Amino acid sequence: MTGSPYPPDYIKLPPDVARAEVDDALIVTMARILGICWDQKYRRSPPYPPDQLAELLARPRTTLYRHLNRLQGLGWLRVDHSDRRLVLQPLVRVTEGKLAARPSTGQGHLFPEPVDGDEKALREALQEAGIVGRPFHELLAIGVDPLVVRAWYWWTWAPEQEWMENPAGYIVNRLREGDAPPEEFLELARLTPEETEALESAWAHSEHTMGWPSLDGNPALQELAPLWARIYRSMRDQRT
Repeated sequence: MTGSPYPPDYIKLPPDVARAEVDDALIVTMARILGICWDQKYRRSPPYPPDQLAELLARPRTTLYRHLNRLQGLGWLRVDHSDRRLVLQPLVRVTEGKLAARPSTGQGHLFPEPVDGDEKALREALQEAGIVGRPFHELLAIGVDPLVVRAWYWWTWAPEQEWMENPAGYIVNRLREGDAPPEEFLELARLTPEETEALESAWAHSEHTMGWPSLDGNPALQELAPLWARIYRSMRDQRT
């Protein structure tokens, strides 16, 4: 095909995509998306009108949109809209078989060297986030910061993330990329047991409707309380 955006020889497919327990047609769509992103080192596609994108991926438009939604839910893909065109940004890591370098956040490393006592906290954070199997052991070996794991876990519980079908997979991809979670979710992850107890007590007394008066002596906690309440309510509703 003249002017084909696909690589001339092969497409790199991450093992986690190839082994995923999803419909094979979805994996083929993801492989083709990676193929049209290869010229940008698998980071993004050129902007395509929907009809042209459907033709390149050999999918009817209805199937294309269904697959794009599913791939976003799996945490494999981001779709940006620009001037009636679609730009596809793979969120899976395409490497030469090595782990990505540990990026700096400007305030130390997001993935610091493990220290005594960190492994237990990291194991607990990964398990709480529902990360198991090969990704669990991979992230444990890297030594990611348990706070970062918990912050991304809290982020997936935000009501606006209800579209997400595979939160654990999304968290794994963010950790592999070294992406820093929003600062307010890091603050949630830093809550001490005593602060969490104070928030739960205030919630039980319906203080979320009164401005959290019992937290007047802790302005930082009082400011964080509305976000905590949104996530707490979302978790409670899902588990009941």
